[in-house]
Amino acid sequence: MSPTDFGFEPLFLALAVAAAALYWRAARRDPPPRWRLIAFGSGLFLIAASLNSPLENIAAHYLLLIHLLQNGLIADIAPLLVMLGMTPAMRDNLARHGLGRIRSRWILPVWLAAWYLTHVAPFYDWALRTGWGLNIEHAILIAAGLLFWWPIISGRLGPPAGLAYLAVAFVGSAFLGLAYIFSSSAFYSFYEHAPRLWGLSPTRDQNLGGILMNGEQTLVFLLTMGYFVVRLLNEESEADGSPVRS
Repeated sequence: MSPTDFGFEPLFLALAVAAAALYWRAARRDPPPRWRLIAFGSGLFLIAASLNSPLENIAAHYLLLIHLLQNGLIADIAPLLVMLGMTPAMRDNLARHGLGRIRSRWILPVWLAAWYLTHVAPFYDWALRTGWGLNIEHAILIAAGLLFWWPIISGRLGPPAGLAYLAVAFVGSAFLGLAYIFSSSAFYSFYEHAPRLWGLSPTRDQNLGGILMNGEQTLVFLLTMGYFVVRLLNEESEADGSPVRS
């Protein structure tokens, strides 16, 4: 099998199509602005494309680096875009149908548990060796990502609480990437015996994957934290009677 061949996880193509159909139906009743349409569509595209493309083939057979790239796209960036794509009315509907009953204080521990447990060696190697186990891994990461961004996008957390939530998440999740970056031996036996690409040893592959993971998370979290800082400054300035322009 060539590294440029396509790999497929059809389940996520089907789920993306289903989500697009539900969004279209909701958008007929509550038309979203163009930027929300673009955000939602981009989120679905990242999920479907990263799991049904040569990225999937390389991740499933050759390089941890690409596997971690996939996980960052579907766990951090795509769920944020999907949530941003929903109008307030759409989010209110989700809240009425279950998400509103989930306590925010439980979301962060659940998200961190999903992040770390899906990357422990026994589970990761099992998912790669079975193939179909990757569907479970990716479904957990997507679901956890959507749940993680819910308190932020739904407005349940104000600026101070939102900043604290994001800061704890950023620091708490960073240790996994740091472990990859500074490791001197490969964590996953599957990749130790996988065909090598681009002259990367298993350990170097893992180190670069950690750099990519931490870089992606740093960008996402700093941008969202910056948004909350601006909101906090605006609220303080408005209280003083001199609003700050973002």
